[in-house]
Amino acid sequence: MLSKKDQDRIFAEVDSLKDELVQVICDTVRIPSVTPGFGREQEISKGGETRVNLYMEPIMKETGMETDLWEEETGRANLVGVYKGNGEGRSLLFNGHVDVVPAGDEKQWTQAAPWSGEVKKGLIWGRGSADMKSGNAAAIYGLKALLKAGFRPKGDVLIEHVVGEECMNTEAGTGAALKRGYRADAGIVVEPTTYMGRLNVCPAAPGVAAMVCSVEGKPVHACMYDELIRPGGQGSAVGVSALDKGLIVCQAMKELGEQWGQSKVHPMFKRPGHFTVGATFMQSGVGGSVIPENMTMEYGFFHDPRQKLEDLKQEVSAFLTRYISYDVWLREHPPKCDWVFYWPGYDLKSDEPICQTLATATKAVDQECGEIYGFPAVNDAAFINAAGIPTVSMGPGELRVGHSSREYVPIQDVVDAAKAYALAIAEWCGV
Repeated sequence: MLSKKDQDRIFAEVDSLKDELVQVICDTVRIPSVTPGFGREQEISKGGETRVNLYMEPIMKETGMETDLWEEETGRANLVGVYKGNGEGRSLLFNGHVDVVPAGDEKQWTQAAPWSGEVKKGLIWGRGSADMKSGNAAAIYGLKALLKAGFRPKGDVLIEHVVGEECMNTEAGTGAALKRGYRADAGIVVEPTTYMGRLNVCPAAPGVAAMVCSVEGKPVHACMYDELIRPGGQGSAVGVSALDKGLIVCQAMKELGEQWGQSKVHPMFKRPGHFTVGATFMQSGVGGSVIPENMTMEYGFFHDPRQKLEDLKQEVSAFLTRYISYDVWLREHPPKCDWVFYWPGYDLKSDEPICQTLATATKAVDQECGEIYGFPAVNDAAFINAAGIPTVSMGPGELRVGHSSREYVPIQDVVDAAKAYALAIAEWCGV
């Protein structure tokens, strides 16, 4: 590890670049870069991912990086910068996405407009400020400060700004960069990780799966509902409410989620209950005068990353089958369930060298930072780890304000992250 004197020199250089760093974040927040496919905001954001990377490319070049700007999908350019070491040290990859989710109803943005990049009371406001344009900028400025302090990394430093993460379009972004040959001895995904404290280091994240479940009913005039629910009624000979039967499925999923809250435990998630089963969509019927003939539900499963997808499917199927077996209609007309989405988790040990290097570097900046916890959501570290590159997550900002109408990032978080990145480069790559 660098001496305290050398660390302080690097920290001073980060501080000297603070205004420039903040300006870069503000400028990129002002470029709407919503992932294509998010509906009404697609047009105002068309080409936004590319415009962000065209803005960032000269900054990478000024830092001494060789850059590669290319499109895997038309109009959506990725950017990778490589600072070449002398070959005597380990290489380190920083990964972040430039796409953002839609701003939504702008009237809900009561603190600042979504594309304002406004600075107020030590916070940068706007969509993408936390998730995750601040992390992208902090990685570059961590390297820039290290160089300005007179230290040259021995190993290569790679910084990726990719498209498509918000919709798991890894083939256009992170997966495309891997396919293009951008690899390193370890990686850091600069997602916002202020969660169980400031700037957590996250070597694990849950997997997320989505299941669509359809329940069949038997339509009839709504005035016949008494025949379906009263003792002595004709029941299913007249009709069956798919909504009523679907609610049985809903109750099953609720009880499964409650069981998970007590039984699903992972050492990186310091309390039980993070792994959840939750409804994300429901639809039933055609109108008020007809007993509904169908109900469709979608459920999301945030599951332990150590659990394989097939095992998850079997667990859910077995639980649901047992639960509905007490209902004659559902037993004879079981729900049709399709698994429609899967984002794998990742699971490194806390003693993985890159995890320890980054945690030590972050704590050197502030002892209250750098605690090791699981990342609560999904991110591209899953795909980088799957490619054989041990990768953790750490970056400025809070996930609880990401994707919300109050998204912001504390400037102090950004500065501290840049300092931690600089130290991590020095320690991992050698100087």
